[in-house]
Amino acid sequence: AFFFESLYTAHQNGLTVRDVPIVLPARTYGHSKMNLREVQRSVQQLMSLYVAGKANPARFRMAHPPAEVNPDLQDPQGWDSYWAKKQEKTTAAYEVVAATYRNVIIRPSLSAAIRREFAKGAHLLHAGCGSGQVDADLHDDYRVTAVDISVPALELYRRHNPKAYGVKHASIFELPFPDASFDGAYNLGVVEHFTGEELERVLCELKRVVKPGGKLVVFWPHKRASSALVLDSIHFVLNDVLKKDTKLHPPEVSRIESKAAADAMLSSAGFDLQSYSFGPRDLFVQAVVVGVRR
Repeated sequence: AFFFESLYTAHQNGLTVRDVPIVLPARTYGHSKMNLREVQRSVQQLMSLYVAGKANPARFRMAHPPAEVNPDLQDPQGWDSYWAKKQEKTTAAYEVVAATYRNVIIRPSLSAAIRREFAKGAHLLHAGCGSGQVDADLHDDYRVTAVDISVPALELYRRHNPKAYGVKHASIFELPFPDASFDGAYNLGVVEHFTGEELERVLCELKRVVKPGGKLVVFWPHKRASSALVLDSIHFVLNDVLKKDTKLHPPEVSRIESKAAADAMLSSAGFDLQSYSFGPRDLFVQAVVVGVRR
């Protein structure tokens, strides 16, 4: 098992595995210590590795920090702590449900939205990328540059996205790119964590780095989302009834209320609302908002 998994891990991290010929003593010729039981165990181990690699490829990849870490960046919302915990193994029911929803619902929804709004080869900015599990299907067709303020998040992102065009340690309030650098930008699981004033600053900064006519795609949790009802109820039971002081996710202070609210927010930052959708495709969780940079 150790031998197989070592070779598989080396291969997943870009190392080349080759045969090395050796000379065996004559007494070993024609004799094998591997019986049918060992053959069966070996096949089972290889099948197990194959399934595990398909289900979670990042499990076998080494974590690497971004090439340049900005020591002056402040993290007032505590994202480093949040993402550091994500690197630890957990069997929590919430994490299992969240991972399943992310991979089965959100990942294909994001991929469909990006492919609908952007031509192949476009240079895109994922602003506030987090672990980036949802980006895995995009790198063969798009040049994705990922940005996050949390180094542990970027380490996870690189494990999940070894083909990423670029990974930067930066704040979305002050992006380290020239004006009009990208054909478009997108994010999910980001905007709801900022107040209205902070959110306007974020959108204005995204407008600065997106080319005129470029698009912004935002997956924005809805105020009346099914997930909001469930998670708020769980938080109420855990914290108000059982007094446990548990946070399953960072506070969501700016869930979107309506198409009109999305239009007003985008317009104030220099984007024209192109489309707004909220419905059963993702189980009534997030509104998909698309704006065009003026």
